[in-house]
Amino acid sequence: MNSEERLAQISRALQDAGLTSLVMGGHAVRYYGVDRNTVDFDFFTSAPSTRDVRERLSRIELLANAREGPSWRPDDFTRFEIGRLPDGREEWLEFWLHNHLLSSFGDLHARSEQGSYGGQPVAFISLPDLLRSKETERESDWQDIALLEEVQDARNLATHDAETILRSLRSRRGFERAVTSGLFHDWDAVRNAAAQCEHAVSFAFLLPIASDAVPTPKLRGTMDEAFLPMLRSAEFGSPRHLALVEVVRRSYKRHAMEVDRLDKQARLKKK
Repeated sequence: MNSEERLAQISRALQDAGLTSLVMGGHAVRYYGVDRNTVDFDFFTSAPSTRDVRERLSRIELLANAREGPSWRPDDFTRFEIGRLPDGREEWLEFWLHNHLLSSFGDLHARSEQGSYGGQPVAFISLPDLLRSKETERESDWQDIALLEEVQDARNLATHDAETILRSLRSRRGFERAVTSGLFHDWDAVRNAAAQCEHAVSFAFLLPIASDAVPTPKLRGTMDEAFLPMLRSAEFGSPRHLALVEVVRRSYKRHAMEVDRLDKQARLKKK
């Protein structure tokens, strides 16, 4: 049994035990098209408490030998060693009940995506939510983000209208494809998209040709106001424009990593 089949088997067992859960982490990254070697099984669950998770797992024959491991967020996150691979590595089953980067389970479930994985239907957190969940202080998560942003842009370009595509642009490759497709010739779509951007990088891609009258939208994270006049005056698509986009991207990343680091520090102090 490969890891995808193992994940599908576990997901079905959790569902049968009443633990409604969505796959996140490395297997979600794999599902959305990025080759990722992972031996952990990560879920966001609707369970009301870690105690409830523990009790329901004890009723699942497949996971009867699960051994609970340490957690630095005991009310929000719990993990169990469920086996060993032939090479000696431990298999971990991990559950998030609350995550400071994500909204409630109900919101995540409403946006979730179900697809075939390991030969069975499996529910995953949405791609935008997966991207958000990766905004941690770990560099490996940001490597995943860089690849998943390209996947998200490609998906949007294949299925959505110009406005939706433009307001969600995150990758250089997606930007270049949007330019080639002529999406920036629709000025109304550009202005409307700029006004609805949620991510600083998306706004930075659009700002040089968005109307000066478009106010800065409420962006997630931060965007240094010093970048705004530089972006507005940059020639659209020029090396200066694209360099400024990368400056905004790095600034966003540094801020997000610091937010995650401070959250972990605060949680550890409470232990």
